[in-house]
Amino acid sequence: MNVSPVAPQPHRKSSSNKVHLHETKAPGDLGPIQLDDVLWNPVDAEQALEGLEKILGRLNERNDSRAIFLDIYAIVTRRVVHLLSAPGAGGFLEPQWLSHLTGRFAEEALIAVRDSLRQLPLPTAAWRFATHYPAAGLTRPFQDALLGVSAHINHDLGMVVYDNIAHQSPPVDTRKMARYRHDYFHVNEILRQCIPECLDLLAERYNCTSTRLALRVPFSRPVMEKAVMQMLIVWRQRVWDNVVGMLEAQSPEEIQAIVERVRTTSGRIAQALTADKAFWLTLRGSAPPFSLTLAPEAWPDVKLPAPEPVAKVTPLAS
Repeated sequence: MNVSPVAPQPHRKSSSNKVHLHETKAPGDLGPIQLDDVLWNPVDAEQALEGLEKILGRLNERNDSRAIFLDIYAIVTRRVVHLLSAPGAGGFLEPQWLSHLTGRFAEEALIAVRDSLRQLPLPTAAWRFATHYPAAGLTRPFQDALLGVSAHINHDLGMVVYDNIAHQSPPVDTRKMARYRHDYFHVNEILRQCIPECLDLLAERYNCTSTRLALRVPFSRPVMEKAVMQMLIVWRQRVWDNVVGMLEAQSPEEIQAIVERVRTTSGRIAQALTADKAFWLTLRGSAPPFSLTLAPEAWPDVKLPAPEPVAKVTPLAS
């Protein structure tokens, strides 16, 4: 089945019933995670930060590793909110556009985490890796962070930017497109400023042994910061190229081809980030999660709870 990036308002259906993650219990018997009051569909940067911080706090209370990426994401979103409210809007040419885009972009990550908490199967491989692996404790903190960042950039970002630009009325002209491009790449400066805090977060709050050891090597911090930033630059440049490609496409089939390439590429990156886990599973004689068509419950060591059996009703004897 084809997946269109232009489906109107994905994930916007909501239920009036309260939803709790009944299978997740906190230390000290804090009870289930409450999900019904989280702002899952933010419309701007401030609402995005509100939604992120609320679910982030609840995940951290339970030592749930799905919090790690959201904590990284909150650092960046907090910086965006601060700059957009400052004089000159932090150098952005279209601050309202960026704020709206930030809200819509955050919705994708929030919904992915929410659906994983509800134990719903996620349609994209990148987000299955980024949620189920941390939840099952199969990955280290730096991998949890990278898996979330990759899924959000390599899968979500291009779809959100394309959907926003392609459906504006009147259509975006060359001048407006140049301003959007400026703001899109200006975000790189925010990312550059946030990387040191993100590394400290992994090493200190999440006690990531790999990050702590790497930072102890003399002169390693600037090298690590530069390497991470270069990776983000490459990823975000490819995303923008995909956006332009979809906007210039001459047919729905051309757009769909780019969508499928994005889905495959983001999934392959997730596989690469968890290659060490796949290697050890192979040594143990288990099949590594290399097939993107596998449902989450078919992955090694990642098991979703079986549905509770329906009680049979025995008719009363007459």
